[in-house]
Amino acid sequence: MSGNKMKHGRKIKVVISTLALLVTGVLLLFVVLNITGEKKTNIIKILPNEADVSIQDFVFTEVGRDNMRWEVRSDNARYEKNQNLAVFDQVRVKLTMPDGKVIVMTGDRGEMITDKKELEIKGHVVIITDSGEKLTTDYLKYSDGEKKIHTGAPVVMESERISIQGTGLAIFIEKGELVLSSAVRGRIH
Repeated sequence: MSGNKMKHGRKIKVVISTLALLVTGVLLLFVVLNITGEKKTNIIKILPNEADVSIQDFVFTEVGRDNMRWEVRSDNARYEKNQNLAVFDQVRVKLTMPDGKVIVMTGDRGEMITDKKELEIKGHVVIITDSGEKLTTDYLKYSDGEKKIHTGAPVVMESERISIQGTGLAIFIEKGELVLSSAVRGRIH
């Protein structure tokens, strides 16, 4: 009987020793990875003097009341609650219309009045549609109330078959209309 107890006692000691060794190894690995690994920066920072919240690698998705889907991505986003203002760096906005058509707008900077969903994108602005049209300009604005994308800046619009330049643009999303305001020139390829 004492031989059985000794064997059973040794098994328990071996299991406990093995578990202790495993836990020590995991802890050691965790410590080594934290010391040598790349430290992650804070994803969310509270910035009382500049903004209420700052978020790196920002992604926001919303489906609106009219089934329009918004997806906003940005390298960095700041939100100022008292002004209902979101400010974006390297912004990419993807609008998916109720009929499934997709418009992607990109730019260096962006600002959105969040309660009105009014968006302005500035700096190297590019709009690409799912049907292959590409539009470039210095800035553009989107008004959710009017369902309108517009700019007063020079615009270049290109597709596989045509290239058009002009100054000023309005895209009426619900109507599917595009209007160039002035100095319009075009070339058919």
